[in-house]
Amino acid sequence: MWIYLLVGVFALGWWWSKKTYSYWEDRNVPTNKPTFLLGNLDPLGRKHFATLIKEIYDAHKKTSDYAGMYFLTSPRLIPINLDLIKNILIKDFNNFSDRKVYYNEEDDPLSAHLFSLRGEKWKVFRQQLSPTFTSGKMKMMFPLVVGHNAALKNYLEKHMNSGPMNFRQVCIRYAADVIGLTAFGLECKALEKEDTEILRQSDLFFNFNTVSARLKFFFFLNFEGLAQKLRMRFNPKEMEDFFMRVVKDTVQMRESGKVDRNDFIKLLMQVRNNKDNQYTKQMTFNEMAAQAFIFFFGGFETTAMSMQYCCAQLALNPDIQERARQETREVLHKYNGEITYEATQELTYLKQCIDETLRMYPSAVFLFRMSASNYKVPNSSLVIEKGTELFIPVHSIHMDPEIYPKPNTFDPERFSAENVKDRHSMAYLPFGDGPRNCIGMRFALMELAVAISFILNNFQLTINPKTQLPLQFDPKEIAIYPKGGIWIDVKPLST
Repeated sequence: MWIYLLVGVFALGWWWSKKTYSYWEDRNVPTNKPTFLLGNLDPLGRKHFATLIKEIYDAHKKTSDYAGMYFLTSPRLIPINLDLIKNILIKDFNNFSDRKVYYNEEDDPLSAHLFSLRGEKWKVFRQQLSPTFTSGKMKMMFPLVVGHNAALKNYLEKHMNSGPMNFRQVCIRYAADVIGLTAFGLECKALEKEDTEILRQSDLFFNFNTVSARLKFFFFLNFEGLAQKLRMRFNPKEMEDFFMRVVKDTVQMRESGKVDRNDFIKLLMQVRNNKDNQYTKQMTFNEMAAQAFIFFFGGFETTAMSMQYCCAQLALNPDIQERARQETREVLHKYNGEITYEATQELTYLKQCIDETLRMYPSAVFLFRMSASNYKVPNSSLVIEKGTELFIPVHSIHMDPEIYPKPNTFDPERFSAENVKDRHSMAYLPFGDGPRNCIGMRFALMELAVAISFILNNFQLTINPKTQLPLQFDPKEIAIYPKGGIWIDVKPLST
């Protein structure tokens, strides 16, 4: 009896596995061989997800415009051809405007932000918020960013004689202070104090080191519909309470007239209170809090990561570091030694260094998209079925030697005006592209230019042997944290 039952279970499992993992084969889409229940994820956890996608991309880029993969048991399509990617992100955007990212507006209000929203609500919010990220608004917030340079200098001077610095700590503290002030008007003082509440709350959001946290993340990514039916929360309640309280207190303070700052909260309040708004539904407090929340977390860890990788590459390449430093000093001399908004616009070579950093280490190693209806791929027999999720392989494209020769070499000249002009417009996607590109792109680039130019103007960076070279992504992390950390020796420049 038990033998027959066991055979039946195995037979049912074999049939289900065969049916599940034949999805792409049935549609003549090439893919790498999946593992039972894990799909194309590494069963031993030795490879970062960016590496797994790149292996699929590399295996099929010469023979196909796309490839399939299995995220656990769910099929995902990986577009490879850059013209196809341009169709998805721009030309046929209306069919690929949504991301299948979990949010639960009722039970987890902070999850209903611009990154996760879909359909008409996303469109309305995007149109409402886009004017808050114009060059003029960035110039308005610029003094809030520059105002943290003194604290950054003090932090580096305080710790540089104690041995090599874990530069992730430097960059995270700087980013927390800048984003905290520009997003919430919150004086975080992470560069002044060892322990701050904002860093503790960010750890709750970004900590995926535990098995339970990683399982939760993959569950939300793979079973979004079930999670909604179960009314599950992505954000910890403690973190929600903290940010709701911060936003509420900030709004009340602004409405009382006691404080006025040119920050994101002020811009959100202007959107919320605009009686001439062309949209019939005004932004609620919870909706405003969710947008402030994603502005903080969307610009906090990503900016800190880009900042530390850029500093690492400058430390590894002293000639490039010195050239960027000389440009910084020449430009600042024109502005009486001050870092002004106009000065940052003239840091051409430093911007190329930042662009090259974002090529090698894009904070989003792939872009999420979902097909709203059946979509016939041009010049192909493939129909992308309604509801199919796509992973646009940003990191794989950026590291393709046919697009960027010697992709592991840090070479800012790739982003000279002449070289950029000769490349496909979809060959560089650190902020995405099309109507759903990163709304905070200008702010992120401004913050990076301010921080790195200030460091170069005051300090010499040298990579410490404690850093594991070549830099590799830690497979235990969801984000692209460097394995073993980035350790840099910092010395003051002689005046």
